[in-house]
Amino acid sequence: MSDQLALCLDDTAFDRFHADNPKVYETLVRLAREWVSRTGRHKLGIATLFERARWEIALSTTDADFKLNNSYRAWYARLIMAQERDLAGLFDLRTSKADLWIAGVA
Repeated sequence: MSDQLALCLDDTAFDRFHADNPKVYETLVRLAREWVSRTGRHKLGIATLFERARWEIALSTTDADFKLNNSYRAWYARLIMAQERDLAGLFDLRTSKADLWIAGVA
């Protein structure tokens, strides 16, 4: 595992990224709600949501170095479902290091 990937899978690194980039969470939540509203479906893949968010954020940022790392998907999926009651159960989850993290946050 590369040092960069190891960093991305660290709770502290996610906490730091999340605090420094509130627009990511806001965009993910907005897009998830749009999905439910427009389709009537209450299931969505976090990877699909991430790609759409990546597109929108890339178009609106002036930071050429901004990266939305796929390694954070597990953390965001759990955080969204824990904090947004209307989106609870939206994502199917696999076992992840993020499970222990969300247990301490929620």
